[in-house]
Amino acid sequence: MHHRTAVLLEASIRPAVIRYQLWGTAILLTCIVVTIPLIPLVLPVAYLFLRRYYERMEIVLTRRDFKVRRGILNVEEKSIPLEKITDLALYQGPLMRLFDIKGMRVETAGQSSQGALVSIVGIDGVDAFRDAVLEQRDRVSDWQAEQDDAPAAPPSEPAQAESLALLGEIRDSLRRIERGLSSRNAGEP
Repeated sequence: MHHRTAVLLEASIRPAVIRYQLWGTAILLTCIVVTIPLIPLVLPVAYLFLRRYYERMEIVLTRRDFKVRRGILNVEEKSIPLEKITDLALYQGPLMRLFDIKGMRVETAGQSSQGALVSIVGIDGVDAFRDAVLEQRDRVSDWQAEQDDAPAAPPSEPAQAESLALLGEIRDSLRRIERGLSSRNAGEP
């Protein structure tokens, strides 16, 4: 992922997330009784796929954005402006608790009700990462509020001179119009 701004924090994925995903796959295949014979074939392929998937995943916090890049065949890259993030929700199901991992959902302002914009499972130190993203979001929001409240910069001297010349021309035009109107009014009975 190419970064235009400085990277403040880059998240890593816990190795336990691959075991969690493999167990979830095995449980699913076991529940579908017909697929039980496929377990020895599916799990090694799933392991290779998951390892490659999580090796390529990038989760980065910059000064103004939260960026996620993931995928093997179809690579998805999302850059979420920090001021749009409303919450980073953490979740943990029973199997996740067994492997001591959590998931994080990124919720944004103006987001449709179809679910989280981005959902990531297995960030190492997810609580600290979440706090860092929210803290940076607050810094960006505070800085923007200060910029909005700051008085406008005074115009430069060339701009002031140009404005004064234009105002002088307008004043002269108004005087000519007034003289023309008063001479018309003086000529009327």
